[in-house]
Amino acid sequence: MRDKRSTTWTNPSTPSIRYGLLARFSDWWCGGRDGRKGIPSVPQDARPGTPQAELSTPWMMFLGQLGVARIEKEWVTFQLAAVGLEAKLRDANTRRSALAGEPALAAHRQAVDGEIAHLEEQIKIGLRVTQRRARMIEAYVRRRCAAYLTRLVREHPDGARLNQLMRPRWPEQVDWARVSLGPELPTPVARAGVLGVRGS
Repeated sequence: MRDKRSTTWTNPSTPSIRYGLLARFSDWWCGGRDGRKGIPSVPQDARPGTPQAELSTPWMMFLGQLGVARIEKEWVTFQLAAVGLEAKLRDANTRRSALAGEPALAAHRQAVDGEIAHLEEQIKIGLRVTQRRARMIEAYVRRRCAAYLTRLVREHPDGARLNQLMRPRWPEQVDWARVSLGPELPTPVARAGVLGVRGS
């Protein structure tokens, strides 16, 4: 069954992701466990900004992949809805082109122009909502990483140095999450590249 959010973006706003007790406890527990085991080991020559300082743990990688998966799910949901809207937009543009040489049908052409503007606005709104959801997911993952790192640094035998070196490594924002749409909607061909339709 398709998610209702994939057909409209005018539903009530989605609340932020709940950071429940089970998730919080698992982050604390994993941080304490890894810290007591000395994971990760801190190289003697590690300095901030050097390759040796690029430290991570399996739990940090898990949290990063959890965030990436949730963000990709939001993107797929947006794409499902945008495909239908773009098909309607192509049809409306075809009708407008057919009416271009008919002065007697000016009123009908204006109605088609209004329909096109509405469809373009719906696509823009959908992208903005998806971008906001991506930022909410990023904030959630960063919060979980912070809880994990706090416990990890406290329990780690070399916690002071680890605290200086280790930072959450969040993947770079995907292209569509940082696109700022102006008053003009890109053409479908440009939009395929600009809004993040990837070849891989």
